[in-house]
Amino acid sequence: MSDQSSFTAEHRSFEWELVLKYEDLSLPASEWNEATLAVIAGWYAKNLPSEQAEARYEKSYHRNRRRLSNRLDPASVDTAAIEKLDGVWESLLTRVLQAKK
Repeated sequence: MSDQSSFTAEHRSFEWELVLKYEDLSLPASEWNEATLAVIAGWYAKNLPSEQAEARYEKSYHRNRRRLSNRLDPASVDTAAIEKLDGVWESLLTRVLQAKK
């Protein structure tokens, strides 16, 4: 891609799409992983004040976790991924916010 501004806009669009899915609870179970949450945390850190970033990230994390943990079809939920993320989700945003300073 030769136009750097198009690449940047496309990348930001990708991040925004993940944030929207995260907040409206439409993030697929297959995308519930550390890499996705790191992208979302990065978007929050770049675009929101720290307090607001933390509040929105945490609220949506808990709502998504409940949604994925209580699915009717347990075969489509990677419970190991949920447990793994429980150990790191807060640190992802904290690391990104600290890097921002």
